[in-house]
Amino acid sequence: MSPEVVEALLRANGCSVTGPRRAIVRALHGNPRHPTAAQLHAEVAGAWPGISRATVYNTLTLLAGLGVVRPLRQAGADTRFDPNIEAHHHRLCPKCGELADVPLEDIEVRWNGHAAAAEVKLAVVCAACG
Repeated sequence: MSPEVVEALLRANGCSVTGPRRAIVRALHGNPRHPTAAQLHAEVAGAWPGISRATVYNTLTLLAGLGVVRPLRQAGADTRFDPNIEAHHHRLCPKCGELADVPLEDIEVRWNGHAAAAEVKLAVVCAACG
């Protein structure tokens, strides 16, 4: 979703669009890195030096509740946030932790039955760690 659409959604749900919230939404838009809250805080703090981690966490929780981002929880790691809410899978490099989208059509699953929904997370060493 574009930042403008997200801001309209926030307003439609009775939420104010503050400068820090706007910065978080813009930092997430089209971000393929699936950042953690701490990474977003570090990025947004450049423009908003007084922004608290709580503001970032609360904004991410709000955005997840509105369906704007998907939290990606991993055992033993910080939750990452995916602004791509379209159905897709993920590839995670076990060496560097790079997390990347994998389009649905790139994975074929053979199963006797019908799956209403599924998400596959592949452990694949990325090209940089190759």
